[in-house]
Amino acid sequence: MKTRKDEKVRAKEIGVPICIWSEAGVVSSRSCTRRLECERCLFDQNMMDFYAYNITPLPAVPTAA
Repeated sequence: MKTRKDEKVRAKEIGVPICIWSEAGVVSSRSCTRRLECERCLFDQNMMDFYAYNITPLPAVPTAA
């Protein structure tokens, strides 16, 4: 069974860039189809929108008076 590490190594060997979301471990192995020009990538935009609206902010830390 191939692991994500094996897939990343193989992709680098043949010169296929890995998606930054895959490198960060947010999604499973995914190759980049835009030559790492994320600002033009629909997948990146969808991920950014999803996380912009779905991350619960951390509670404020009380400060000493």
